[in-house]
Amino acid sequence: MLGGVEVIGINLGKTIDLLDPFNVEKIGQDELRKAACCNLSESFETNASVDVNMTDAISGAKKIQMLGLDGIYTQIQFENIPMVRGLSTSYGLNSTPGTWIESIQITKGTGSVVNGYESMAGLINLEFKQPENGEAFYFNFYGNKFGRAEFNLHGAKKINDKWSTMSFAHYSGYFLETDVNDDGFRDFPLGNIGALLHRWSYQGKNYETKFGVRANFSDQVGGELGFDPDNDAGILYQGIFKTYHAEIFSKQGFFLKNRPAGSIGLINQLEYHNMYSQFGNNIYNGLERKYYFNSIYNDIIGNTNHNFKTGLSFLLDDYNQTFNDSAFTKTEIVPGAFFEYTLNERDKFILVAGVRGDYHNMYGELFSPRMHAKWNINPKNALRISVGRGYRIPNPFADNVSYMASSRQWIVSPDFRPEDAISSGITFTQKFMIRDEVSTFSVDYFYTHFNNQLIIDMDESPNQLYIYSVSARGYSHSFQAEISVKPAKGLELRAAYKYYDVRSTYHGILHKMAFVPVFRSLFNAGYTTRNKKWSFDITGNWVGKKRLPSTASNPLEYQRGIESERYWIVNSQITYRYKKFNFYIGGENLANVIQKNAIISADDPFGAFFDATQMWAPITGYNIYIGLHFGIKQKSKE
Repeated sequence: MLGGVEVIGINLGKTIDLLDPFNVEKIGQDELRKAACCNLSESFETNASVDVNMTDAISGAKKIQMLGLDGIYTQIQFENIPMVRGLSTSYGLNSTPGTWIESIQITKGTGSVVNGYESMAGLINLEFKQPENGEAFYFNFYGNKFGRAEFNLHGAKKINDKWSTMSFAHYSGYFLETDVNDDGFRDFPLGNIGALLHRWSYQGKNYETKFGVRANFSDQVGGELGFDPDNDAGILYQGIFKTYHAEIFSKQGFFLKNRPAGSIGLINQLEYHNMYSQFGNNIYNGLERKYYFNSIYNDIIGNTNHNFKTGLSFLLDDYNQTFNDSAFTKTEIVPGAFFEYTLNERDKFILVAGVRGDYHNMYGELFSPRMHAKWNINPKNALRISVGRGYRIPNPFADNVSYMASSRQWIVSPDFRPEDAISSGITFTQKFMIRDEVSTFSVDYFYTHFNNQLIIDMDESPNQLYIYSVSARGYSHSFQAEISVKPAKGLELRAAYKYYDVRSTYHGILHKMAFVPVFRSLFNAGYTTRNKKWSFDITGNWVGKKRLPSTASNPLEYQRGIESERYWIVNSQITYRYKKFNFYIGGENLANVIQKNAIISADDPFGAFFDATQMWAPITGYNIYIGLHFGIKQKSKE
């Protein structure tokens, strides 16, 4: 008689499940710790699917791109709860510490209808460390040559067989004024960022729940060297950035006694977000109050080959915004319903077909059909196709705060409409063995067609910024090929190639999207010694030319080219493990790439031609950092 079988899994760092109908790329802690990973925007340095760029030369904020499209088209959630959206799109990536993250799941294209109507370029879902298996005590320190210091502290406790709790604390900031590119402006704003998370977990026989509170704040000062908001007479260019965020969230799961395969899930979120941004004479203030609800009923039809999910959702989003001397208020009320059917033929072929309908109080009906299919040609590969429709309600000011770092006059059309896009894609993944180690080859192509798009027009004039909706032709072609091989024990080599063709039509002309390279490549090599004491990692990102907005009508000294230069970003890290300690030292941008004259008219920041938004490369040169991790696991109870 076989009493039992123990299955032991190893976190490979980065995996794609061949049985999942969605092409989900899972990044685990092994992968995240290949780099410093101080916050969410820095968690994708070794990942080819997500690109990260600086937004401007004043705030130090970063944004992501997927499929060549701006990060506003990607849903970002934590444990299927909305996280970075609305007013938090500008700086939300910077306020989520990387050490809190257990794993990241990346899905390209439209996701499940269960998660809402907003997924257009992709979905990024974070799993935070869980109370039932998180470290009893964890401490992390990070510091770099630019005067940045960071501390993370968290701990979990399993109270009994059903209840567990966990608390997280984060603090970081820049404390050294630097100006590597000699333009008279701080490379990074000085100040503080803090974040807290406290959560509880209950797991019973027929009921489970997770709930908690999350909060973060930032208070930073950038701008010209020497600027002090307490002692300034308006002579120096100021950058002031303040954010206050608080939310309460809960998830409940009910398992039905009379339906063994049936369950009900409820998600609630109540959020408050207040932000203040000042770029010279441009002042933006925003307040958002949000309530989000999602209910999901999951069951089978006859047998487990036929599964369905259905439910109701509700969103109440209240905005109050001011930009300079103008005020903007709106309240969005969006009830919705969805149904998703899954056909599973012995895991070899899986079809997921879903539809959802939402009613927006300002824009009417939003209808989102979506379909995903997966076929295992053999047990070591998977072919997937997907197609679906997504919508996004633009927030012209909150979505584009970084463009306030210029003297451009904002001209915003009042009659913009919801952005509407259809995304389709095909993905093939092949796994193979080299000396008992799993290697992976994947290739994907996605096409996103916009039925309606909000245009940020920087080409009409370098002195104006036009924002308006167009229904003319707009699209994104995205192709990616990636191979990861393990030729020897402890050695992993990865290479990826990407091609983007992203265009929009305005003023009757089909334009290439600005700041999106046509070609990108990534190379990564990682080696861990047999005794697991040492790890070595190096990553090279090659970035091709990008189209730049026209500055032809500027005076000659304030003109820039129409294309950026090609460049390499090389990062490397060495980690040493000793008992419960991990020590690491690393370097970023080791090729010392610096964009020259990144700020237009830096010598006259209050003049008509000042522009700090023409960012296509780093402005700070190389960086050296050190840090340590220390963790104590929870004691298992017999």
